[in-house]
Amino acid sequence: MKGTVVHHEHRIGFIVIRDEKGEFTIAELLGKYDVEMGDVVSGNLHASGDEALFNQTQDEAMEVSIKGHGLSEQDAISMLLRTH
Repeated sequence: MKGTVVHHEHRIGFIVIRDEKGEFTIAELLGKYDVEMGDVVSGNLHASGDEALFNQTQDEAMEVSIKGHGLSEQDAISMLLRTH
């Protein structure tokens, strides 16, 4: 599944991805990756736990920990706020 990075919370290393269905996934980056808003990523966005995603825009594989998926925009924002 593909999605677009719509938010990168640099301070805590989390990204928010909007998938092709319009649902949101929150993932914690498990390394230093060059991720920008608007980047297209692919992989199993509806998994939980550790996954490998591919940033097609940057041509880079990324190890992440998926913290939530299938979320509404409001649920994604609430989850990020609780993570701080």
